[in-house]
Amino acid sequence: MLPYLDKNIPVVLVYNISETFFEFLRKAKSQAAQDHLVFEEQYCGDRAILCVGDPKLVFVTWPIAHAQNSYEQFGYNGTAYLFPQQPSDCLSLDILREPTLLNRLVDYVGASKTVQLIPYATTVQFFELVETLRTQYGLTVILPESPAPENLWLKDYIDTKAGFHLLTNRWLAHAENLLPQAVICHDLAKAATVAHWFSLNDKKCLVKADIGENGIGNLILNPHEFPNREDILHHLENNSFLKNDLVVVEEFISSTNLNSPSLEFFVPPVGHGDPIITYLCAQVFQGYGDFCGVLVGRELLTTNWYPTLVQAGLTIAKNLQKMGYVGHFDLDAIIDDTDNLFLVEINSRRTGGTHTHEFAQFVFGENYLDKVVLLSNESLKSGGAKTFAELQAVIGDLLYPIAQQQKGVVITVTSSLVAGKFGCIIVAETTHEVLALRQS
Repeated sequence: MLPYLDKNIPVVLVYNISETFFEFLRKAKSQAAQDHLVFEEQYCGDRAILCVGDPKLVFVTWPIAHAQNSYEQFGYNGTAYLFPQQPSDCLSLDILREPTLLNRLVDYVGASKTVQLIPYATTVQFFELVETLRTQYGLTVILPESPAPENLWLKDYIDTKAGFHLLTNRWLAHAENLLPQAVICHDLAKAATVAHWFSLNDKKCLVKADIGENGIGNLILNPHEFPNREDILHHLENNSFLKNDLVVVEEFISSTNLNSPSLEFFVPPVGHGDPIITYLCAQVFQGYGDFCGVLVGRELLTTNWYPTLVQAGLTIAKNLQKMGYVGHFDLDAIIDDTDNLFLVEINSRRTGGTHTHEFAQFVFGENYLDKVVLLSNESLKSGGAKTFAELQAVIGDLLYPIAQQQKGVVITVTSSLVAGKFGCIIVAETTHEVLALRQS
């Protein structure tokens, strides 16, 4: 159980991951592309059973084929999960639409009629669920990882590229050295003009949607790739994810090895303690900006850039707390080819590595970094395996624990097997062993 939770009050986790991003993902040009992107978010809900600790009730979008196996093997004996019969983009609204789910939630809370309700991300739809539980079912709903409704704007604002640059430029003493040069543009015409300026100055740039997810829609423009501003504008107009929003044109930070650390924080309400660091990771990508997992290991704590990242992150966390922010956020960075640190964005929610950290705490203890290194990946190819049983058969000799050691593969995502992919956490004592297991 997480330290800020009350062990005597039931915990319910709503893993509303596609609800967080669906408006942006629905900008894809075709219905098929939209549905694919939403599904890729939803299947990550499988990993929710490893979050928060135990006991808990979890709401996810799809059935989790490996759930019982995880309960029994890792000691989540008090964890159960539920899913809607007719899922949509918004899990919170799915729960409201299906009386069976609402009744199961109320039954789980029991006679005390008090619940600690935790979302993957706090949203307008999540607050609708909260209000219904309070007014129609008479529950006392405690929100340990959510800001007050009147501060929801802040959670959304710091998650935008424009909000990140504007606020961190005010808060950080040496922002000019920590943030890439960036220009916030009110439309594509202005973005094309700025991108052309970068080109004329022999600078590579990155064009980003203000509200984005996982690098989707980002465009990298090389110097002199387009002969004029009009050609750049035409290129931008072909990208549906850049339309009807602010656009940020940002200096491209070269990192040959895609060295991109991320530091996560938990921010309690004002008066309930200082913000704390939860974990540090190196982000894992399939391509530039295409996030697929994290590497969590003790070597990261000894890097030259770590103290600067901590100082900047805590400064941001304390200022967000003063403004009314509550909950998790991570601070993503890039280390360039000369070992300089650049801060690039904040994700104001639980993130793609939170489950890895909380699983490690639950299974290996608070000092897990002294014992193991963990590598999570949400989109490994499953070959011909289309069911959990088939996946187990294929990689059975690699499953945790190998030879009763703290080493092996922990299955985390199986809903995606229908698409030929699965997710896992690879555990070993060293980074070298983890990478060798991934290769295997």
